Parts: sequence; C-alpha cells; structure tokens
Amino acid sequence: MRRYLYCIICLLCAVHFTSCTEDDIITLPPQMVVEGWIDAEGFPMVFLSKTLAVTSERENVGAVKDYVIKWAKVTVSDGEREVVLTGIYDSKLFPPYVYTTGEMRGEVGKRYKLTVEYEDFYAESYTVIPEPVVVEHIYIDENNKIVAVITDNLEEKNYYKFFVRVAGRDAMYYSSNTAAIDDDEYTFPAEIKLDIPSLNVYDSEKRYYKLKKGDVVYVKYAQTDSLAYSFWNNYMNLVDIGRNPYFKYNNNPCSNVNGALGYWFGYGSTEYRLVVR
Repeated sequence: MRRYLYCIICLLCAVHFTSCTEDDIITLPPQMVVEGWIDAEGFPMVFLSKTLAVTSERENVGAVKDYVIKWAKVTVSDGEREVVLTGIYDSKLFPPYVYTTGEMRGEVGKRYKLTVEYEDFYAESYTVIPEPVVVEHIYIDENNKIVAVITDNLEEKNYYKFFVRVAGRDAMYYSSNTAAIDDDEYTFPAEIKLDIPSLNVYDSEKRYYKLKKGDVVYVKYAQTDSLAYSFWNNYMNLVDIGRNPYFKYNNNPCSNVNGALGYWFGYGSTEYRLVVR
C-alpha cells in the first residue's frame, strides 16, 4: 500500500480539485513529500519525492519516478548522536530509492529528529518510539483472511496500526486495509480482520491480494501515536472515497513534517509469520 500512498500523495497534494472541468484545476507549486519511519530495533527508512502537478495533458505513469528525490541530505538524530542516511537504489521498492543506515537502530522511548535538505527545500520532524505491543492471537481463517485478536491496557491511551507483506512479492511492509486503531473505539479483546492490498493501484476490481496455499505472510503490529493515527485514517478515507466518482475528496493527508508533506513516525512493533495451509 506504500505504492498507493506514493501515487496519491504525489498527485493530490499538487492540485486542488473543485469539479471535473479543466478550468477548475488549480496547480500548486511543487512541494517535497517525506515518507519515513523508524521501528523499535529497526533502521530508519525515508523515501523522498516531489508533488506531481496534474494537468489536462495525458502523462505516462512511468514519469512519476522522475519526481523521486535522490540527492538530498537526510539526517536522523536521537539527541546523543546524529547519522547521515545513505541513498540506495533498489528496484524492488516503489519508489525505487530509499535513504537508510545500518549505524542507528530505533530504541523505545527515544525521540528522533529527522532533517531533510534538498535544493530550496528544508524539512524537519520529530517522533518517539513507543513500547512494542503483541497480539493475543493471530491466524489465517478458513476464508484465507488474516485474523488478529488484540488486547489493550485500559490504564493508558493507545493507538495501533497493522502492516503486512507477502514473502516473494513484497520487499517491505505495506499498510493493511485496516485503518489505525484508537483504543477508545473498540471493546477488547477485539478481533481485527486484515486484507492484503493489491500492488495494482489502477484495478479497483483487484483491490486486495487473495492468499493462496503456501503463501508466507508477515504481519507487523505497531503501537504508535495520535499523529500517526490521524494520518493513516485520513489516508484510508482518501483511498476509499477517492474511488467513488460521486464524491470528491480534496483534503491533503495530514502531516507531522514541517516544511514538507508526509510523515515521520516511530513504531513500537512486533512481527508475526503466518503460512497459508
């Protein structure tokens, strides 16, 4: 679902829609888009791009890759040390360029500052990695749906998010179809059903990947903060409503990055391996 996210942010954040007529398309100046996170015990991962202006001219979808930012200075600091991330080309990713490092792992409770410098763009953001959380039970049911049973500490205010990837298909985790979870909105233990997004962003009939026998699926369950909760729910609304031709959705996804669009989130996460029998 990062492929959905990348395309949607690049397109929607560059334009304001009021109707379907050419005269009503108001193009905005290019903005930098940041997509970044750091997991507990994981390395920082940052993807950078520029918004793509929408015009009445037909443009090849492959041109979206031309808006990837490759030569930025990306820095992550934990208050004690600062590390400059290395830009790496990886054809298995989308977009196929990521900034990361093996010199810094996320630690629970630490506050991480992200700084991005590129041409006239400058952006920064802060995040804290919360405590990792675990599921009470997770399995694949008779309909090949992933089912996770989760609990919650009633004495704390918590937010959660699921991510999924299929071995051999995905090089990294994607957001599941389930929006972020606010513990005030559920009765626990809560049963959550997860669909795996399709990588074909243009085929609404094949929106979700159908699990088959032998598939190995990895699920990441993360505790996060209220900013991530707002972002992922805003994003799911954008995807769902944006597919309906009778409704318009012209709000940009919310951002916790100053000087750019996008996000920088810390995840207290645990991972699970499931096999379709």
